[in-house]
Parts: sequence; structure tokens; C-alpha cells
Amino acid sequence: MWGTIKQSEVPHPVIRIVGVQRSSVPEKEFVLLQNQGSLRLKLRGHIVVSDASLEASNLTLGAHAFSDEEMIPPGMFVLLFSGSGTPKWAKTKENQLVYYAYMNRGAPVWENAPGAVHILSTQHTFTERPPALLLR
Repeated sequence: MWGTIKQSEVPHPVIRIVGVQRSSVPEKEFVLLQNQGSLRLKLRGHIVVSDASLEASNLTLGAHAFSDEEMIPPGMFVLLFSGSGTPKWAKTKENQLVYYAYMNRGAPVWENAPGAVHILSTQHTFTERPPALLLR
């Protein structure tokens, strides 16, 4: 007989936006993300995008795709600054672990893209296989 799994028993890996600080200064403008799931998550493949970018079908207006291979532990934060910097892990005054990421833009992003900001995550990844592994 098949058992049933309660929805609350299934781990839900999820990174969520917990804050957006818009500013006219790129180094002071950021999006704060948190891994609110129960598993470590790879940051690579997540995309932060403004509603204005989606409406205009122009991702250069306000979007960032993470290429970082960092694993984000449950409950930990990612601080994505619009300005320039070197990605790194650091601790806050409250001893919380935060990963600092940068869009390396010379102008504000979120101030110029009003409205909602979304986080898109990878649901599936397809990788080409070497010919030796393909069925013949």
C-alpha cells in the first residue's frame, strides 16, 4: 500500500526576498534574500528581476542572474548590492552569516525599476551528455 506524505514533511528549498533598499547610490542599494528552506541551496541559477523588466521584456532594466557556486545554509542571508565589490562571506554585528554579492552596476537598478521584485529559482537543469552515454 502506498503511504501518503504530509505537505509539512516535504523539505521546501526556497530562497525568498525579505527586503529591498532602493537608493540613488548603487553602493547603498540592495536586495536582501534569505534561504527559508531546511536544506542548503546553491545560489547559481537564481535570478532577481524587477516587474518593470518583465513588463518591458528587457532584463537589462533590472535583473541579476547569480553565477556564484556558493551554497547558502538554511536561515542564512544573501545581500545583493547594485554597486561594485568582491563577493564574500561575512558576519553581521548580530553574528549572522551573510553572503555579500554584487551586480557591479555603475547606476542604481531597483530605484529605476519601480514595482515588485521577484526571485526566480532553478527548477530543473539539463546538461548535455557525452555521446558515449547516449542511447544508440
